[in-house]
Formats: sequence, C-alpha cells, structure tokens
Amino acid sequence: MQLIRRSAGRRLRAFGAVLVTTLGLTAFAAGTPATAAANACLTGTLAFDHLDAEAGTAKPVRTQVARNANWELWGRTGSGAASRLAAGITGASDGRFTACHTASLAEAYVRFRSSSTSMWRVVKAANNTTDYAFDSARRTNVSGTQDLGTVKVPSTLQRAWKVVDTLNVLYWKRANPASSCWTARQSDGRCDQITFVWDPKVADGGYWDYPNTNYVFLGATMPDSKHLVLHEAGHWLQWQLYGRDFPVVDDCNPHYIEKHSSESCAWTEGFADAVAAYALGDYRYVYDNGSSYSFRNDASTPGWDAGDTVQGRVGSSLLDLWAADGPDGGNWNRTIALMTRDFSQDFREYFTEDRPAAGLSTTGAAQRILTGHTISY
Repeated sequence: MQLIRRSAGRRLRAFGAVLVTTLGLTAFAAGTPATAAANACLTGTLAFDHLDAEAGTAKPVRTQVARNANWELWGRTGSGAASRLAAGITGASDGRFTACHTASLAEAYVRFRSSSTSMWRVVKAANNTTDYAFDSARRTNVSGTQDLGTVKVPSTLQRAWKVVDTLNVLYWKRANPASSCWTARQSDGRCDQITFVWDPKVADGGYWDYPNTNYVFLGATMPDSKHLVLHEAGHWLQWQLYGRDFPVVDDCNPHYIEKHSSESCAWTEGFADAVAAYALGDYRYVYDNGSSYSFRNDASTPGWDAGDTVQGRVGSSLLDLWAADGPDGGNWNRTIALMTRDFSQDFREYFTEDRPAAGLSTTGAAQRILTGHTISY
C-alpha cells in the first residue's frame, strides 16, 4: 500500500534545575530549593494525558509529566490585581515546579504556557504569537510552601503540551556543544525559535512552512504521533544546520516512503524521517492514526523502488550509518557537525563529498550499508 505523507519539500542547553531570571523576575526552576528569602511557594508536578499513536491504532491514553515547560507565578500581596511574580520551567525529568515569591501572598496561582524557554512553542495561529495557557487552582493566604500536587493540562489542550514535551527528545540529541541553541550556527542569546501552529479545530497540517521558515503546521490530531512532530521539526533542523538555507526541492508532491520522487526530495524527506526515528530510538514512521511503516528494506523488499530517489532508502541508510554498531561512532554527531559546515543538495553530495571531507568513511561498512539499501555510488 502506498502511504503518502504531506510535508513541505522546503525546509535542544539541556535544561536543569537552575535559578532563572526573566525580565527581572526571580524564577526557581524545578528542583531548585527555595532560598530563605522566599516566603511563599507553590509546588507540584505538571502532567498531561495524551493519545499514544506510537502504541498502535488503538491509541491508548497515557499520562506523563510535562518536561521543560514554561510556568509563571501570578499573585497579589493585597487587594489589588494579580501580577506576574516569577517564571521558570518544569523539571527536565519529573515535570516538577517550585514557584516562589519573597513575600507572603493574599492570592497565588501558577500559569502554564505551551512553550519551553524561548526555544520552542505552540500557538493557535501563525498571526497569533501567544502561547496556549491555563492556570492552576488559586490559593489564598499563601505563606511558606503549598503543594498543588499533580496539575493536569486541560483535555482540550493536551496535544499542545505533547508537542512541547516531544521536542525535548530532539533538543537533547541536537549534538551542539557550542551553545544552548539548536545548532552551532548560533550563539547564546541569538537562538532561533521553532513555532508549531496547532488548532484542535483545523484538520489541515503536517508541513514545515517554507518560506515562513520558523513555522510548522499541525492538523488537529497530528500531535498524537511523536514521529510526525519530529519529522516536521527535522525539516526545520536541516534548514538551521545549513545556516537558514535549504536544498532546491522538486518532484516532491506527492512523495512516498518506498517510491521514487527525486534526489532532492528523497534527501530532505529521508533526512526528516531519520531525524524522527533517531530521536525516538526506533526504525519506523508512525502516522497520527497509529499505523506505522517500517524503514527496513533491502533489494528484495516487495513494493520498494531502488536508489537514492527513494526517501526510505536514504533515511534507512542514514539510520544505519548512525547506529550503535555503525561506522559513524554510534551516533549522528559527526553528521550534524559536517552539516553545520557544508551544504548538500542531495544524498549523493552528502555521501561522496561531505563525508570524506569530514573524515567519515564511504568505503567498507559505510558502502555496504548503502548497497544493502540499493544505493550505489
């Protein structure tokens, strides 16, 4: 069966428990102990329920913590209006937050936003720069520490926070030791932010919007698939690695995992497929309905076209080059480094020119991997 997936043919500092200052406001990130000066704290764990497409077409409901998600402490000391008093992010492993102020509060609550620092966010529309947000229960006469327990994202918004949480997986593997930005092309304080546009009432989506390059559009149920989210982020990442440049792509609508398209389409789509699978540690693509397609292929795989104009052949070659027992050292780090320096119009250029220039093998095991996927240079 031919499986089609829409995608634009055109183009994570590991957060820890640290003291953050934002716009002059003190923010105790998750896990950071409140200091003696903090007299009012709200603590808890942010979590969300989600439909798990990676678990199959039944899409069972899972509950998980929301990691590295932005929060704000709002409150008032007297009878006036509440104001923002602190900001931070939830814990990178446990979704915990500790939101503190230096004085006792007549009223306090935590506002959660569908974003992570200024590195990525989810909004309702491209012309709306406001994140989705909701507030915790309000507490009065807050002095000392009050535990809110587990705070759940409202069911109508859970997909926005699933996107926020899923992008952590790619950020943590971005292989950029030079800065907290997505790639070494940028320095701290000058990072680009990727924005996902998602509206539960809009079905159309599943593409990175070139030339509006910092936007990815997702349809109503698409966040159910982590692979779909990361595939589209993979297009944006390639554009970032290439210094905000992207191959000229042709013959890419429609495109199929197992069928011919073009060298440029197979390279960009195969790279995005490989980004998602590599980040999640598997060897497949998962659709938002829970069905999946394996990238395992060789010359005898039924229904597959051959060569480097097939995105599944390119994507699986990349995954095997980066595999734990592969020739590239067990990860994609050296490919990320070379893509930060060198632009490749297609997979042939990446393999035959850029890999040798970066000291990566194109013979022996590397050559056998490509041959096994019907690509021969």
